[in-house]
Amino acid sequence: MRLLPAVLAIALGAFVALPVFPVLPAAADDQTTATAAPYPGDPTAEALLVAAEDRRLIDVRAISNAAEWTGVNQFKPYRLATGSSYTLVLTSREADYSFDDLLKLSPRGLVRQPDGSYLLSENIVVEEGATLNFHSSDGLALRLVSSSDLFVSIVTMGGSLTLGGSAEEPLDVSSWDPDTGTVDTDTSDGRAYIRVIGGHASFSNANFHHLGFWSGMTGGVSLTGTELPATTTESKGDLALSDDGNPIVYGQELIPAGPDEAQTLDLEPDLRGYSYVSASITSSHFDHNAFGLFVTSAEGVDVHDSEFSDNIVNGLVFHRHVTNSRVSSSASTNNALDGFALSRATTGVIFDGLTSSGNGRNGVSIDGRPLAEGPNATGNPTGTFGNNTINNSIITANGRYGIDVVGGINITLSGNTVKNHTMGIVIRGGTDSVIVKNNLVERSDLQGIALRDLVQNATVQGNTVVGGGIGIYLRDSSGLIDRNVVEEVNNHAITLVGIAAPSTVSHNTVSGTGPSGIDVSRTEGTIRAENDLDDWRSTKPLDVLLRSIFQPLTVMWLSLGLLVLITAGTGMRRKRTGIVHPYANLAPMSTLTLGVVDAADLNQVRTPPAAIADPKFGAHRSEQPPERVLRAFEPDGMELTT
Repeated sequence: MRLLPAVLAIALGAFVALPVFPVLPAAADDQTTATAAPYPGDPTAEALLVAAEDRRLIDVRAISNAAEWTGVNQFKPYRLATGSSYTLVLTSREADYSFDDLLKLSPRGLVRQPDGSYLLSENIVVEEGATLNFHSSDGLALRLVSSSDLFVSIVTMGGSLTLGGSAEEPLDVSSWDPDTGTVDTDTSDGRAYIRVIGGHASFSNANFHHLGFWSGMTGGVSLTGTELPATTTESKGDLALSDDGNPIVYGQELIPAGPDEAQTLDLEPDLRGYSYVSASITSSHFDHNAFGLFVTSAEGVDVHDSEFSDNIVNGLVFHRHVTNSRVSSSASTNNALDGFALSRATTGVIFDGLTSSGNGRNGVSIDGRPLAEGPNATGNPTGTFGNNTINNSIITANGRYGIDVVGGINITLSGNTVKNHTMGIVIRGGTDSVIVKNNLVERSDLQGIALRDLVQNATVQGNTVVGGGIGIYLRDSSGLIDRNVVEEVNNHAITLVGIAAPSTVSHNTVSGTGPSGIDVSRTEGTIRAENDLDDWRSTKPLDVLLRSIFQPLTVMWLSLGLLVLITAGTGMRRKRTGIVHPYANLAPMSTLTLGVVDAADLNQVRTPPAAIADPKFGAHRSEQPPERVLRAFEPDGMELTT
């Protein structure tokens, strides 16, 4: 019973990092969607396996820290029964644990195969103050058991891990399914992995493939922060050997791992008080893992001359709190999501001389947004992150963008070649103080360089943009666009839309064909100065031309002008016909009569016996009444009576 409080106290500080699950592409931003394939495993089952691995590490850590109360020499390597497999714990000592040492410590867990490779069938944990060193110039192949029933791992807990071979004969580390006699390609039931928790990792001339599943921590090869490793260690003794010369390992007698004791370890991990991991990775290859290489809570990570290809999620990920690190002369190709990715809370990272091509989403992604926007359960800060750089890299033919920067401060993109993307370089999400300088951007479908959604204090200078729709595009953002060359675009060379003040567009040279070379009509407060548009050919499509003509005021003035022209035309026609009688267009009354009628034609004329003047009719009236009286009217209006 006296042991219980001690175990409880230690377990409160036991470390297990929260799993980081891959974010698969459901939908991207407002421009396009990602083209990556969906995750091929079983998310529900794999998430449970990640939690089980975390619990196993808690158990190992708590039991290891409680060993001094058992009366057993805890400074010698020992073995624990953990679930369906064993875990060999390498305790602190001055000398490295070599591959030969491991053969002695685990004669049944590390077995040579007929093809010369070695099969590891139990877990290994390297404690603080210990170093596991597998360095061979003979082309060592290490295979980690990974079947439907069991998968193993190599994990350091504050210790260090050194893995390497030679340039001619690299070290090869992979999963292996004994049932099928091949590497394990199924992640749904878990898969072997390597993880460095704290301490230091050193990999050189090594190949890591077909490792890991679901989370970043178990994603293949991962470097995750924990307690600072001891800078100096006191030797605790060499391998403990029995009388027959075999190594002594300690099993369940150290602390039984039964159900009663397990209850004392059912506590949430506490991440506070832990620090960073460091690493040096040279001439290594990471392929067909879940995550090629996953790094979080690290400082001083140096990766160069390495490759990341065909991984299920990303190639290389710096996830959280990675600082003062560098990746150079390395390539990332054909990964499902991003080639290289900097997640939130990474700062002071330099990407230099990279090659990123054929990835499902972006060639390089940088996310500098805050971890929180206000008070939050974990107490994360609300500030932005930045001071990250991408230099002298070649980024081609990725599924969405070449370089995607979301948020952050003091970002520099310089001397990069970015070709064949939906958009070449995209800066968005409130990024502040970004420099885009001396880059070559070619054949972007929509926009070569795009700054949008509240980007501030941007400098876009000395870039060459060739081909595509719009060369340089600003939307609701501001900055200096200066001394760029835009060629062979087919819409606008430079476009500013929305709230873009204060912005300056100066000394740019543009050529191509489209409605306008420099389009600032949809924004205000922009200064244009000394831009060269001599080689721009302005061609407006019919719909654009009609929209520009038929504006409300334009239609009104055209109508008034047409009315004036009609009126003037009528006046001119009257002048050409001379003087016209005012009633010339009216018919005389005579034209409406029957005309002159000859009385003889009527055969009704008589000579009256006497004619008597009749004042009433203004003519002579016969004394004898006529048979008929006709009235007719001459065309000139005269009346004839018969």
